[in-house]
Amino acid sequence: MITRRTTPLIAGTFMLMAFGPSAQAEDLLTNRLLAAQCAQCHGTNGHAVGDMESIAGEDDLYDELQEMLLEGEPNDIMAHQAQGYSDEQMRRISAHFATQAAGSNRESED
Repeated sequence: MITRRTTPLIAGTFMLMAFGPSAQAEDLLTNRLLAAQCAQCHGTNGHAVGDMESIAGEDDLYDELQEMLLEGEPNDIMAHQAQGYSDEQMRRISAHFATQAAGSNRESED
């Protein structure tokens, strides 16, 4: 039986069903957009070319970013990069690269 009290609950449930996956997709997009800056040196989706370190598939990237932020040399490029991001943004960047398959840059990428 639908009552006045259950109507908001039902409406909220339908909203979660309708917008839940969209919110998750937006989170993934936000993570990818934040990580785009890293592509300049570390390659598309973290697959570096040449002597630069690949970061695709890294599951400890957040810890490395924190270390660079706290212990980096003042003239180190990564210390400066890390300073430009909030803790939440570093977590999002790390999450993005952790989901990328490690491997060659010659693989098909989006």
